[in-house]
Amino acid sequence: MPYVLLSALIVVLDQWYKGLVTRHLARVGASAAFLPGILRLTLVHNTGASWGILSGRTTFLLIVTALVCLALLCAMLLDKPAARLGKISFAFILGGAVGNALDRYLLGYVVDMFETEFMNFPVFNVADCFITVGAVLLCVWVLTDEKKNRLQRREASRQRWEKSREAAKADAALAEQTRREFDADDDLSDR
Repeated sequence: MPYVLLSALIVVLDQWYKGLVTRHLARVGASAAFLPGILRLTLVHNTGASWGILSGRTTFLLIVTALVCLALLCAMLLDKPAARLGKISFAFILGGAVGNALDRYLLGYVVDMFETEFMNFPVFNVADCFITVGAVLLCVWVLTDEKKNRLQRREASRQRWEKSREAAKADAALAEQTRREFDADDDLSDR
């Protein structure tokens, strides 16, 4: 449940910041210094997804986002994934997705405001930052979890091999004992 609350906090932060920037910049295209040489605040209304992909397909984007959010929420409520890093990544992605979905639903577009000055990159917002960080954390979690699973499988395989080796030794000892008993019985019957 704390991770669902983290998602809700991200939504609140995203919506608050979007409202703040919209009030201060007042019109689309308006710009102000933020971190000189790094970021500017530039008000943009994005009717598509990242980089303006699927521009104008608001209903489709809302349906896809709703399905992704529902899947993430169900997983989080069922305590999946069990690892903390996985939960945090899900919470970040869910919070960012809901923040942008609210814009699409209420406004028909997503409010973006961060424009990079040191490179040509699409304007983005707080929700996008959390989605991106969440995706990176998700990749890290999947890779480290896979490594952990591989090590666990290797250890389980080693333990099975040890057990089978011990069983083979016990079988060989039993076979040797049986042979000796048989030979002893055979020697007695020859007399």
